[in-house]
This record gives sequence, C-alpha cells and structure tokens, in this order.
Amino acid sequence: MQMKSILIIFFIGIALNAHCQNPLNITIIGTAHYFDDEHKSLQNFEKAKDFIIDLNPDIICIEAIPTYDTLSMREIWPSTMAKADQLRDTLEYLDYTGRLLQGAEYYTHYDLWNAYYQWFQVQQVGDSLGYLHQFQRKLGNSEYGLLVFPAAQALGVSRLYGIDYRVGERDFLTNNSKVLKSLLFKLKWKPLRTYIGTQKKYKKANEAGLLMEYINGDEFQQSFSALIDNIPTRLKKSEAAKDVKAYWAQRNQVMADRVIEAARAQGASSVLLTVGSAHVTHIRRSLESRGHQVATYGEYLSKSH
Repeated sequence: MQMKSILIIFFIGIALNAHCQNPLNITIIGTAHYFDDEHKSLQNFEKAKDFIIDLNPDIICIEAIPTYDTLSMREIWPSTMAKADQLRDTLEYLDYTGRLLQGAEYYTHYDLWNAYYQWFQVQQVGDSLGYLHQFQRKLGNSEYGLLVFPAAQALGVSRLYGIDYRVGERDFLTNNSKVLKSLLFKLKWKPLRTYIGTQKKYKKANEAGLLMEYINGDEFQQSFSALIDNIPTRLKKSEAAKDVKAYWAQRNQVMADRVIEAARAQGASSVLLTVGSAHVTHIRRSLESRGHQVATYGEYLSKSH
C-alpha cells in the first residue's frame, strides 16, 4: 500500500511539473506551399523575412516530418526514402566536406529538409552540388526557398525542427473530395460558399501581390477555420465528413505537441513556426489551450498598418 501511494505521488509530481513549466512564446507564420511563377515576384517576402530576423527565435519549427515519424514518411515520401537509401550506399565513395557532406548525411537519415537547407546555402554562394544535385529539392517556388531558408541563414540558424504528421493523409484527401461533392449535391451552401469565396479572394490576393497578407489575415483564418468547424456531420452517409474533421483535429494536435516537444528538448523559450496557412488557427487553439503564448504574423501586419 505504501509503495502504491509513493507511485501515485511520483506521477502527480511529474504531471504538476509539466504543467508548471514556463509557457513558450510561439509565433506562427502561415504560408502557401507553392507560389506560381506568374505572381511570385509580386509577393512581399522581404517583409516576412525581416519579421523572422527581428523576432530572432530560439528555434524555427517547420511543416516537415521529423525523422522519427517513419510512418508519415512512408506514406508521403516512399520514393524519396528510396533515394536516401541510394545515397547512403554511395556516400562512402564520395569526396565531400562541409555543408555538402552535412546535407548528404542528413539526407541519408531522412532528415530531408535540413539536407535541403544545407545544400540551399551551398547554392547561395554559387557553389555546385555536383552529384548531390539530383537529391536537392526544387525550392524556387516554395516557402522554403523564398522565405524560411533565407531568413534562417541570415540568423545563422544551423538546424530546423520538423513537426508535421501525415499518417492517413491519402484517406483525408479522398474524403475531403467526397465532402465537397456532398455539400454541392445536398445544397449545403454555407460551408460551400465559404470555400468558394475563400478561393476567389485567394486568387485576387495572389494577383495583387498580397498573398502572404491575405492568408495570414483575420478574414482568411476565420473563414478557413469555420469551413472545417462547420462541415455538417449529421447528414446520411456523413462518415467522410466525420473522418475529415477527425483527421484535421488529430494532425494539428500532433503538430502542436511536436512544437512543444522540440522547444523543450532544445531548452528554447521562443519559437517561430512556419506552416501552411490552413493550419494556423487550429494549431494556435491547441497551443493556447495548454497555456502557451501565441502570436501570429497576421497580428503583426494588422498592428503595422
């Protein structure tokens, strides 16, 4: 009986210690994962980059799968994992040093985005990747090549921390398509109007060079979160809708958990998180529900006007 009491007190102590840890200061920037060539040059990436540099966070977390989440990797990047294995088999025969070698070693351990980050820095000074060029991801239209990597390099950041989770994404995308068709056929216009209206405004903002401003703004964030929150699940044959909501809640919950995990592991108190703009509100809810201080790039833009 005495041992049982000691164990109960021990686990209560652990729980209280976790709860009493200092709250993190987390800033979230929403991005698009792809910027089309036609309108890319119009977007104000310098302002977002300067914002990150001025923030000077302890760590930068990104929407990338951490190396330990092999289930997500196998679902999303099986061919890339095969390329990493290919590089591992040949790495001992390659004569590389510095960032070229560091990137290659990251890549062979499936730490893909840190590999891309190392090789991005090599390319920024005009050096060639040589044989490793075939493993480097094309970054010219992504948030990494345009915003995240340049800002991290300017800050002298050596490593980025992936926090994504994507087990079940294939089923999610299939179910999401079913839900949109169901909303159309069953004339559930409110969520459908939200979706269509958001897409139209996204296009206009892109054409005006205001895409980063729009996707981080209140209107987009409220519209997109409402779109997910208000998907009707009481219709007949609404299992797809339930699965969409459940997956989205789980994915964002895990991503929030991993931000906290990365910060605690590195002893960080301030964190910058860059994610696809659709995640911002839902991750924020999860982080704030556990007492962390969360700010967004959208709030900064509103104050700076």
